[in-house]
Amino acid sequence: MQENNLISEKDILDLLDVRKGLYAPLAIVAIDRKVGKGQSDAKITLSFRGRKVSFLAEVKSRTAPKIISEGLWRLKNYPNRSERNLLLVVPYLSKTIQELLNEENISGIDLSGNYMIQTSEVVAVRLDQKNQFPESQPIKKIFSGNSSIVGRLFLTASKQYESVNAVNSAIKAFGGNLSLSAVSKVLSGLEDELIIEKSRGKIFLLQPEKLLQKLQDDYRPPKVTAEIRLQLPLKGLNSLQDLNKALAPSTRWVLSGESSVERYAVTTRAEISTVYATALGTWSQYENDRFYNVIMKRTLDSFPYFDARENNRLRWASPIQCYLELSKMDKREKEIAETVREAILTKLK
Repeated sequence: MQENNLISEKDILDLLDVRKGLYAPLAIVAIDRKVGKGQSDAKITLSFRGRKVSFLAEVKSRTAPKIISEGLWRLKNYPNRSERNLLLVVPYLSKTIQELLNEENISGIDLSGNYMIQTSEVVAVRLDQKNQFPESQPIKKIFSGNSSIVGRLFLTASKQYESVNAVNSAIKAFGGNLSLSAVSKVLSGLEDELIIEKSRGKIFLLQPEKLLQKLQDDYRPPKVTAEIRLQLPLKGLNSLQDLNKALAPSTRWVLSGESSVERYAVTTRAEISTVYATALGTWSQYENDRFYNVIMKRTLDSFPYFDARENNRLRWASPIQCYLELSKMDKREKEIAETVREAILTKLK
C-alpha cells in the first residue's frame, strides 16, 4: 500500500496504461490523451463482455468531496461534448464518491480495481477492493480530539466568521486552546469535506447535520491520566458546588457529558457524577473505592471543557459533549442523545 501524497493525474493515467487487466472482466481498450485544450483529461474506451463503450474522463488525484464535486461539474460542463458517457478516475472510490456518482449518474473507476459503470449500453459494478492509495493529510482526524473544537464552534455559536483569526478568537472565548495553524488546517479539511465554505471573505457552515454526524462517528473519550472515587455528602452532585474551593484556582473542571444530561433533556439524575479536571486536588477524607457518588478524572485534553455552561455554581458540559458521550452508550442513553441532537440542530435553523 502506498501513500497518495505524491501521485499526480498523469501518474494515474500512466498506471491505468499498465494495469489494463486490473478490472477483469472489464477491460481498458484504449486511453487517448490527445484531447483539445479545455476538454477532458482523456478519452477512455472500456470493453465489457464484447461491448465497447467510450467515455470522456476526468482524472482527480485527491478524493476530498470538494475536489470530486468540482471534477463532476467539469465533466458535465465540457464544451461541445460529443460523448454521452462520462467517467471519473480517482485513486479510490470511497463511499462518498460512490454516492456522488449515483446522484449524477456518472461512471467511475479507481486504481484499486473498483468500478461503477452505469451507461445505457453497459452496467458493471465492483466495489470490494481495499484502498491501495490512502491519502496522507496534515491533520488526519479533524473530527476527534482537540481538533474537533473547530467543528464544535460552528455548531455552538455563529455559523459565519470573517477570517481564520476570527475563528481562533471565538474558540478561545469558548474555552478552547488551539494554535492558529491547527485551526487553519482543520478549516481546510472541513472545506474539503464540503462542510464549510470560504467565499468573499466569509467562512460559513454549509452542512450542520453532516458535521455533527462526523463528530459522532469519530468521537473518542478524553485521555484520562488519573482517577479518584469519592463519597461526598449531600448526594454528591450538590457538593460539587464546592469544587472551586477544593481545587487550585488554575484548575479547569467540568461535569462529564453523561452527568450533564439533565441540563438538556428530561431524565432522572444519575446516582454517580463524573467530573473532568486538569488536576484532582486533595480529597483524602472523601476517597472511597467501594461506596462512591463522584468520580474525578484528570485529563489535559481541551475539548471536554470547551463551551462549558455554568449554572448554580456548577459547570456543565456543552450540549455537543453531552450528545457525543451519550451517543456511544447503551440504547436508553442513545435515545436521550437524539433529543439533545435535535435541540442542537434546531438552534442552527
